[in-house]
Amino acid sequence: MRLQGKVSVVTGGASGIGRQTALTFAREGSKVAIVDIKREEGEKTAKEVGGAFFYCDLVQISGIAGVLDQINERFGGLDILVNCAGLANRTPIEDISEEEWDLLNNVNLKAAFFASKEACRIMKAQGTAGKIVNMASIRGLQADGRHTIYDVTKAGMLAMTRSFAVAFAKDGIKVNAVCPGYVLTPMTEHNLNRKDWYAWICERIPVGRLTEMQEVADAVLFLASDEAKGITGQQIVVDGGWTVHD
Repeated sequence: MRLQGKVSVVTGGASGIGRQTALTFAREGSKVAIVDIKREEGEKTAKEVGGAFFYCDLVQISGIAGVLDQINERFGGLDILVNCAGLANRTPIEDISEEEWDLLNNVNLKAAFFASKEACRIMKAQGTAGKIVNMASIRGLQADGRHTIYDVTKAGMLAMTRSFAVAFAKDGIKVNAVCPGYVLTPMTEHNLNRKDWYAWICERIPVGRLTEMQEVADAVLFLASDEAKGITGQQIVVDGGWTVHD
């Protein structure tokens, strides 16, 4: 098992890609801590993976350090952090409010920054190699004019990934990102209500289908494992060919 004995933290692990990642990590031998604002779903997922749930409103930055310290104390270490918590938007630029801008930036980028900062503090103190995997998006690489704040936060996450990778390489901490394409998750399934959307999207994706959550989780697993010990500051795009399609 590729993560045997490792302690993993998955923010946003209560549902969607975060949950799938937590399940995958547990199957590979990791002790998994779910950090989320969704208490009922988070506790359910934690039970499924044989791990533990830690409630945290990631917008409240002051609580992040305490939660990670609790996890470190409970499990006796912290080896892997997956920043998976996130929100999306489709608000036209002319209608974006300061409140919406702040909310998405706080959840998608600011929280990931401070979670990574505190994880690096703990990993450095342990004196052992650690891994951070950030959940970015193809929207950090491309724009369609309809997900502006989301685009900005995911592009920022890629820049943050590179910066952390350089800053903490000497400490043995590897930091990478995964950029999913169109994946059917609780956050995106509303698109199925749009007429002809599914047929259109499958025709647009070269492999002819949506990316599966497990495919994204497998990419996260690879970056979190020793198989990727020589990789840092990079991004893996899991999009069925969307971004290379003319």
